[in-house]
Amino acid sequence: MNEQRVAAPPASIRPWTLGDIADVRRIGWETWKATYGRFIPEEDLRAYHDEHYSTEALTRNFHRPSTRGYMALLRGKPAGYLIMSFNAESARCNVASVYVLPESQGYGLGSMLMQEAFRAAREANYDRVWLGVMSENSRTIAWYHSLGFSFVEEAPFTMGKTTVRHFIGFKLLTSPAYEPT
Repeated sequence: MNEQRVAAPPASIRPWTLGDIADVRRIGWETWKATYGRFIPEEDLRAYHDEHYSTEALTRNFHRPSTRGYMALLRGKPAGYLIMSFNAESARCNVASVYVLPESQGYGLGSMLMQEAFRAAREANYDRVWLGVMSENSRTIAWYHSLGFSFVEEAPFTMGKTTVRHFIGFKLLTSPAYEPT
């Protein structure tokens, strides 16, 4: 994520709707190409995106009671999103996806989305939020560290024919670093 820009335009966060599915697909794809395209071939990105972020897959995810999604709006237009899930069996609240369009980064949208995830997790009585990030995505890893995440696990993550290292970590919501903005 870019540093906070000086003059931030109007930004807001709201729960996602079924009408947001096309924007989620578009934002995800544009962000993936910009972020992962330097270390994962586009054909592998496309295959994974088309399978896991298809309209049908996102619609199923939208209807799951354990899933929540949020849209970030910049100047009233969709510019980012976050999808999270609550798993009572594993007692984990997971942020599965958080993406902000490259041209919309630096306005605090990612932080606003994460603050909404922290709020939702606390409301659902979870004391931490988990997520994963590809090891090659060093800029985002540094951003997660700045939010108070600690990475404690490593696992392979495969997109198409490409496998990369994936760091898995959490943020303890009862830590002093958790102060809603």
